[in-house]
Amino acid sequence: MIDKPGDILLALGRLEGKVDALIAQQSRTQLDLDDLEHRLRILEGSKAVLFGACTMLGGISSYLVTLFT
Repeated sequence: MIDKPGDILLALGRLEGKVDALIAQQSRTQLDLDDLEHRLRILEGSKAVLFGACTMLGGISSYLVTLFT
């Protein structure tokens, strides 16, 4: 079966459109991933600060209990 040059160009145009759509979708997905990574870093940093504060509070309260007992 011999395709006409117009059919081949039409198929190539469709393929190019699909590739462009995939590239745009990949770009949006990467932006979403970057945003989630940023939010996760903030959350993990806050969690580390909270754990540190709780550890300090526990150590100080333990020291005060042994000091006054």
